[in-house]
Amino acid sequence: MPSGHRLTTEQIRYIRDHFSDTPNKALAADLGISVSSVNNIQNRYRLTKSPEHSKKMHKLSGEASANLGRKIELTPETIRKRVESRHKTYLSERARVRIGLEQKTKIRIGRYERRKVKQNYYLRSRGYIIDESTLTAYYTPQTRRATRLESLQRGIKKGKVKTYYDFKELTKQNDYGTNQSENHQPLA
Repeated sequence: MPSGHRLTTEQIRYIRDHFSDTPNKALAADLGISVSSVNNIQNRYRLTKSPEHSKKMHKLSGEASANLGRKIELTPETIRKRVESRHKTYLSERARVRIGLEQKTKIRIGRYERRKVKQNYYLRSRGYIIDESTLTAYYTPQTRRATRLESLQRGIKKGKVKTYYDFKELTKQNDYGTNQSENHQPLA
């Protein structure tokens, strides 16, 4: 239906009389108008579907979804595609959680604690070098130090802040490696 086209009183009356027992698509097709026009009339006159019609549509949609599941034949190829798709989604969600973004799906990503990920990102942005194997954050002279976090012991929670890392200065010869402070470029 073109924008600005007004419905006639007969069209409106027809929609009001048949709305409770007829699908919106069928009403739109009968009158030669769009479904959104039918929805606008529904909202304007506060029309509702009858309980019988709602039950019928619910049953039809349930049957359609049940039949849809039966049409897909579970072959090794379709199973492989499903596994690949889920694995790809899992990897992208894991990457999102690692950098501190919200998940888009409800897949359980259990390896990463959100607060730890955010703290890791925060420390890296300040120029710390994170060693995940020993849970140590190394700082250099160029690091913008987070003294509040450094004052806490690892695992101790003070208020809302819990530190996950031990803090050490990175020297030329350190547990982390040799000459790391010379090669390190802090994140902007």
